[in-house]
Amino acid sequence: MKNASDRLFHIFNIFLIVVLLVFFNCSSKTTIRQQQLNPLKYVDPFICTEGDNGQLYPGASYPFGMVQLSPETEGGSHVGYYYEDKYIEGFSHLRIPGAGSRGKGGGLLIKPGIGSFSNEINGFREKYIKASEEASAGYYKTKLESGVIAELTVTPWVGFHKYTFPQEKKKGRYIVIDLSHSYVGMLDARLKVKNEKEITGMIKSLHNGNGGYHQLYFAVVSDTPFKSYTTWEGASIKENQPNCSGNKSGIWINLPEESGNTVKLKVGLSTVNEEQAMVEANSEIKGWDFEDIRNKAALAWDEKLSKIEVKGGSEEFKMLFYTHLYHSYLVPNISSSSNGMYRAAYQPDSIYLTKNTSPDFDYYSTWTTWDDFRKYTLISLLEPQIAKNIARSLVDHYKHRTIIENDANGYWPNPSIRIEFASAVIMDAFIKGLGDIDTEAAFKGMKEDFENYGDENVSAKLEKAYHAYIALEMAKKLGKTDEIKKLTEAADSYKKMWCPQQKDNQGNVRGFFTPDGQTVPDVEEFEKYVYEGNLWHYRWFVLHDITGLAELRGGKDLLADDLEYFFNNNFYMHLNEPDIHYPYLFNVLGKPFLTQKWVREYTTKEVVQLYHNHGFFEEPVKNRIYRTDTKGYIETMDDDGGAMSSWFVMSAMGLFQLDLAKSVYLIGSPIFPEMVLHLDNGNEFRIIEKNVSEDNFYIESAKLNGKEFNQSWIDYKMILDGGVIEFEMSDKSNSEWGRQ
Repeated sequence: MKNASDRLFHIFNIFLIVVLLVFFNCSSKTTIRQQQLNPLKYVDPFICTEGDNGQLYPGASYPFGMVQLSPETEGGSHVGYYYEDKYIEGFSHLRIPGAGSRGKGGGLLIKPGIGSFSNEINGFREKYIKASEEASAGYYKTKLESGVIAELTVTPWVGFHKYTFPQEKKKGRYIVIDLSHSYVGMLDARLKVKNEKEITGMIKSLHNGNGGYHQLYFAVVSDTPFKSYTTWEGASIKENQPNCSGNKSGIWINLPEESGNTVKLKVGLSTVNEEQAMVEANSEIKGWDFEDIRNKAALAWDEKLSKIEVKGGSEEFKMLFYTHLYHSYLVPNISSSSNGMYRAAYQPDSIYLTKNTSPDFDYYSTWTTWDDFRKYTLISLLEPQIAKNIARSLVDHYKHRTIIENDANGYWPNPSIRIEFASAVIMDAFIKGLGDIDTEAAFKGMKEDFENYGDENVSAKLEKAYHAYIALEMAKKLGKTDEIKKLTEAADSYKKMWCPQQKDNQGNVRGFFTPDGQTVPDVEEFEKYVYEGNLWHYRWFVLHDITGLAELRGGKDLLADDLEYFFNNNFYMHLNEPDIHYPYLFNVLGKPFLTQKWVREYTTKEVVQLYHNHGFFEEPVKNRIYRTDTKGYIETMDDDGGAMSSWFVMSAMGLFQLDLAKSVYLIGSPIFPEMVLHLDNGNEFRIIEKNVSEDNFYIESAKLNGKEFNQSWIDYKMILDGGVIEFEMSDKSNSEWGRQ
């Protein structure tokens, strides 16, 4: 270099080159990400919203967020919305997606409109223009017959409403907040108009028929001042009275004619108090930029759904996959506030702090674990931190509960249904090393669950044996030798119900679980001996000891033959949970090729279903279980909090965990040419299927990280370590691959 200026010029050129390389590298990565990871375009929230086919909703949600903001139509949906309904009653903020029985939410109903006062839902509901409806992850839009356009988006604790009124209609613009709306029944409510833009209040609502209830506090903040308002308490109607209360109360807000055509509302929710609800409304959404919040909700969903990258395969199956992965993230819901305060289940009068459990603890609620406990094996794979906090929340439930029962009775911070198999969800997180779980409190609760579990019929006794087994496994981990013998006997108690001479209805001696192990006249009779099914549907419900069950039957071959007979005769009932692990049992019984056959059958192919939850269909239903139309599922099949959607996701991946106390995923028949799991530890696990198609669903051979792989299962840790599992697929079965 001749002088200083030359040196500076040289340094500047190097700096410029580095900047350009970084820019183009980042730009390239962004382009690649956009090309490879664009799951949001495959999410259709209208799937499973028509009729009794999924009981899902199209409204705006945030991954595991407290607010689920969706339209309420006039029909009898469990979550407030049927695609075929003509009228919208308003937009409510709580629901349990896919809930069996009436939907356990529906609180805090808000509706914009143009018209005169009514304190009855039937008086202010109105038709909506079906063609105007739009929905995507975190967003919903529709146009009402009055011309008002409603748009909805969310953050974890806030529902954000945007109402656009028609320019030509200035008079009669209103927003109504109805506090009576509840799927099960509103117990109490109140609101207070704090000023011309803010309202706070509380709703206390039943969420089951046995007295279980939830209580939530809300704050409504408007960007437009109220002109005037009318409140009501039952039949008592008062102008500009700022307070009202009771289970038939609400407020009608008149909007000023001189205001703009767009009105926005921020609706904060809290389980703690009204003040915290106001904090959520103003801190979660600091301004009024609706599009910004909508984009942030979409980015949150993109981050979650992009954890599984699908390469190749049909567009239809991608839509099914990402939509059902989206459904898997709807519950449970965060119940602690943004500042870490929460009210625990059964403790309505006490406030707790998450930091007293752990600095990184979030408290979750909204449970339906009888249905969806298997779903948590997907959550623990994709979301280990959330799975850890879910397990901690369930242990917290053990610590604070005053009632030991299955239904979500008493006080709960969010709507809930049932809490069976909580112990299995905790155990799944524990055995996978997610850590920071109070194991002594966990074991105490697991043991209590087992000891207090009912034994009123065959299905309850089989479930009780599994509860004993979960407690047993924790006792072993903790070295509780005094407990192990008793729990071992209890886990084996299922054997006492085995009746080896029991015939099926076709006269074949097969053996069944029966009351006290005695013969019964009809194994196909519904709901006489078991819950929501018949003896066929619980014949293999021994998640912890299929080998022991095979010994009762006389060997794995006989039990596998029975299982094949079960499927060949369409006895399998996919629209309910007790038997959804059955297609995977062939792996344990030495015939993995039959798992590949039957899993693929119920994932993507047309099948026959003889039964609904409570008996036989009038005519057998022949259809695909999973579809991309608005019905989405086969008739009467509920999603049950993500139970059924997560089954599809796991089966499409080819991974299904049978026993939540064993961190082993059974291998099925993945449906895509390639999938990449982007794991939280930074590793990637690739699932490659060569020559896969709707005909080529059998595994001919496999390699794991380049080495021959000949087993029909893979451990959780092996997946987390990253690598590549590669399957060679064929249209012909290989009875030797993976045989144990």
